Amino acid sequence: MNTERRWTLAVLTAVFAVNNLDRHVLSIVLDPIGQEFALSDTQLGLLSGLMFALVYVLFGFPIAKLSAKGNRCNIISTCVALWSSLTIAMAGAQNFVQLAVARLGVGIGEAGAVTPAHSMISDLYPKHKRTSAMATFVTGANIGILLAFLIGGIAGQLLGWRWAFVIAGLPGLVLAVLLKFTVTEPVREKTAVSSEESRSLFISSLKTIYGHRGLLHAMLGVSIVGIVTFGALAWNPTLIIRNHGLTQAQTGIFLALVIGIGGGFGTWFSGKLADWLGEKNAKWRVGIVVAAILISKPFVFVFLLADNTATALAAFAVAAFMGGVFWAPTFAYLHSNLSSEMRPMGTAIYLFCFNLIGVGLGPTIIGLLSDTVFSEAGNRSIAYGLLTLQIAGIWAAWHYWQVVREIPQDAETEEKRSLLSSAGC
Repeated sequence: MNTERRWTLAVLTAVFAVNNLDRHVLSIVLDPIGQEFALSDTQLGLLSGLMFALVYVLFGFPIAKLSAKGNRCNIISTCVALWSSLTIAMAGAQNFVQLAVARLGVGIGEAGAVTPAHSMISDLYPKHKRTSAMATFVTGANIGILLAFLIGGIAGQLLGWRWAFVIAGLPGLVLAVLLKFTVTEPVREKTAVSSEESRSLFISSLKTIYGHRGLLHAMLGVSIVGIVTFGALAWNPTLIIRNHGLTQAQTGIFLALVIGIGGGFGTWFSGKLADWLGEKNAKWRVGIVVAAILISKPFVFVFLLADNTATALAAFAVAAFMGGVFWAPTFAYLHSNLSSEMRPMGTAIYLFCFNLIGVGLGPTIIGLLSDTVFSEAGNRSIAYGLLTLQIAGIWAAWHYWQVVREIPQDAETEEKRSLLSSAGC
């Protein structure tokens, strides 16, 4: 069982890596795409943000409904094949509209990765190991970002941005086959589900989240964090190239190492630390998110404002180590407070907010600020746009603090529910 469980988690982590590879490879080649098609920063922000986010979140709900009772392995493998094929198709785009259509298709496919994967992980791992397992899964994002910046940076510079999309899309086609034929659908955790919940899963899940103060604040927190996270992922490469004179390949290698390896270790370590501290004081299962956000902010400010390249990049490396800490505690907390059947839809609701607000607004707001409010700042315009969004990070920390305040009572409730479930009630 342990070997099969570890293999399933490894394959799902690889799926999440490819998911992020195909999503973020665009950010490192934004500049050459913008130059070839004469696009503004606002158009580039829409391409990397809002256009993707809209279809991603809208298709997340029907996929969550399927994941509640359908075969999750089949759902994921089909979606991986779809988005990988459309990533390759982006290489053939001849104008902005064709790029946008292909990008929309990538968003539809990628909507079928996280929701069923989270559901599978929660069925495979008990509550006291769930944050660590989620954190391992989330390191796939860092691996994918590493590959995206390496492929986009090196292949993009040597072979052109079109070949970067071709190379990025190929691994997913192989992974779709691997998932289909080597991963077994896990047995679902047995939880008591009312007939009302079964009839209207979306409404009942939404009511549960809105009626639970901790879950509501966690949803608001992850949504606001998304604005900063996706704004930074979309525009940091361009900022480094414009402000510090690194080439596309140098920028890709630097970001791959710092976000992919350093950020990945930080995400994995934070999950282990949250579970370890949580055994002594349950508040730390989410409290670690508040600490990471607040500690990282001074380093972000130095990165955005420093003229010295070495100082700026060193500060960025420290901030990137803590950049993904929020993910695993947020979704582990969500799943610990929902029935097994509700978990896919609960994840879809959180991802709807995270992506529509984060992916949809983050990159687009920065592009708009660069073209309007800070248009006279020259190469500093992107930095000032990113700096403005840091206010949202402090706001998110406040919401996560509200979650921390709710945890003692929530922990008691969860424990009672676990006992009732194990007793067959």
